[in-house]
Amino acid sequence: MKTKILLVDDHSVIRHGIRSYFKNCDDFEVIAEADCGERAFKALNAMNVDLIFMDISMKGMDGISATKMIKETFPKIKVIALSMMMDSDYIKNMVNAGADGYLFKDCTEEEILKAARAVRDGDSYYCSSATKNIISSYKEKEARPANANDAHFVLTLREKEVLRLIIDQCTNKEISEKLYISPRTVDAHKRNLLDKTGQRNVAGLVMYAIKHKLFSDLKA
Repeated sequence: MKTKILLVDDHSVIRHGIRSYFKNCDDFEVIAEADCGERAFKALNAMNVDLIFMDISMKGMDGISATKMIKETFPKIKVIALSMMMDSDYIKNMVNAGADGYLFKDCTEEEILKAARAVRDGDSYYCSSATKNIISSYKEKEARPANANDAHFVLTLREKEVLRLIIDQCTNKEISEKLYISPRTVDAHKRNLLDKTGQRNVAGLVMYAIKHKLFSDLKA
């Protein structure tokens, strides 16, 4: 069964370009388009969608507001931000709204397909530039003093290994192969990491690790 995609962008040329990337895919199908958040939400009430590529800056309801509303109403639908917005605040706002991935519009067809498959399979996908922007924004701020009650003090060694590989953008399958554990065990460690750190998704875990200096070798 093909993964059904909704494209949300106020520029028809962008939607046309993204649609063309999936034209010959056996595992994806673009079934609808929308030029704003309101129309995207209406489309979801009329059809079954699995994955959304969401622009941020649009007339009417923007991508951040639309993503938040969609995630609250249709939590199983995956959302990948596809935007020109490179400011770390936009990226963090999309992450906090529940986005499962973030790509810049100058990314390649190969990366769009890679992100779509990763998110479809239960992983998150944030392009390296987005991750670097988040890291840079946190390094510009002074980290708060360590507290013995902080969650990272109770992370197990295995959880820290999984977190390190998540930051390196490894998929669940890659993590399982590197650590010789099952994908189901990787999922369990991810859930534990999210619960212990109070984060909503993988990007939140990356920000948490940067903020608390868990890995000193991280570079912007």
